[in-house]
Amino acid sequence: MKNLILFLVISLFLSNHVYSQVSLETQIGGANFLGASLNSRFNIDLDKTKTHRISPSFGIGILFPYWYPSTTLINVGVSYNYKNWGIGTEVTGFAGKSIISSKATNGFVDMMVYPNLNYTWTFCSNLYFRFSAGSYFAFSRRAGSSSENPKLTFEGDVIPGAGIGFGYIFK
Repeated sequence: MKNLILFLVISLFLSNHVYSQVSLETQIGGANFLGASLNSRFNIDLDKTKTHRISPSFGIGILFPYWYPSTTLINVGVSYNYKNWGIGTEVTGFAGKSIISSKATNGFVDMMVYPNLNYTWTFCSNLYFRFSAGSYFAFSRRAGSSSENPKLTFEGDVIPGAGIGFGYIFK
């Protein structure tokens, strides 16, 4: 059964490879909160006219030092796009230490979920800006008194957010 599922997943990716594009972008804000990340985005076209797409993304970056001691962040997300408009969710995990700093951070959230609406403006054929607006849902790890494993708990505040990305599409 596992082999069948693996075969189907690989077949799906290989069959969609013909109608797919890879892009590399720098994102400021968005799910990164007050940070920046370098993301890889894989646009999977759902039809031959390229009007419907699914766009998973993965990135790594840092939280800006002026806001909080430098913290490494890992960003993952997925978006459904119709023409230039999209709706999606990104999740960013904040690590305890930065890649560029040896100081450990304390008191900052561990994960942020960012559901958003976005618009992609393509110019010069391969360059694009991606604008997003959504809400931040912050989660922190707290050790429960009856549990040995810390659990993510919602911080309680939902705040509006925005992000901008600049990227290059490899065609």
